[in-house]
Amino acid sequence: MLSLLALAVAPAAALALFFYARDRYKREPLFPLIMTFLLGIGALVPALVTSVLLQRLTGWTSRVENLLHALLGALFIVGLVEEGWKFAVVRLYSYRRPEFDEPYDGILYSVMAALGFATVENILYVLEGGVGTGVMRGLLAVPAHAFYGVLMGYFLGEAKFAPGRGRAALSTLAGLGLAVLAHGVYDVLVFSLDKRPLLLLMLPVFAALSWVIFFTATRRHSDRSPYRQPRLAALHRAARREAERRDGDRP
Repeated sequence: MLSLLALAVAPAAALALFFYARDRYKREPLFPLIMTFLLGIGALVPALVTSVLLQRLTGWTSRVENLLHALLGALFIVGLVEEGWKFAVVRLYSYRRPEFDEPYDGILYSVMAALGFATVENILYVLEGGVGTGVMRGLLAVPAHAFYGVLMGYFLGEAKFAPGRGRAALSTLAGLGLAVLAHGVYDVLVFSLDKRPLLLLMLPVFAALSWVIFFTATRRHSDRSPYRQPRLAALHRAARREAERRDGDRP
């Protein structure tokens, strides 16, 4: 039991360390990261309830024969529900915190929420399925959740520092939409493996693409950090304090 539990938790722990280390110019304090992770765990319950209710209302199951119906269900009954609750965690908690002060933070907090969600889900699957399930999910399913978090977080980082509300809203919607789309595509591949085994060849491609985006997105946002240069960081902090002062002066 302890070995299976360690196998279930290890992939999320390794990925959390990877993304934390990629924040090169200003490391986030641990408290908001841990809280985001725990809230991601908590999001599993309402996501599960919502998904079950929608399945009962629509009659959809993951074993549906029609590929289009499988994709629609994967997108709107699984992907939108799960990513929507993770998005709520980041947008309502992490996004509003003062520590969210550089574009990379969108990726880091979104990944932490995704990994919290994925950790509990992975424990349940691994305890039921054993070592083989743990290895496969550690290579594919858990990194996939991080991948959805990177897509969502990249654009939340863009939204946080966008010059106007319209652009911020578009970036936010793009992040959520891409996370849902990626989640739906991955799930429909998995749902369809027993009927279309050749789709198994797509999973390594999906995994490789995930890691390419992990490195590319994290490098781009990390390099845009105002803390990359001390003088810019000082100006950034002064501008933030001035904005906070103006907000406090408003009636």
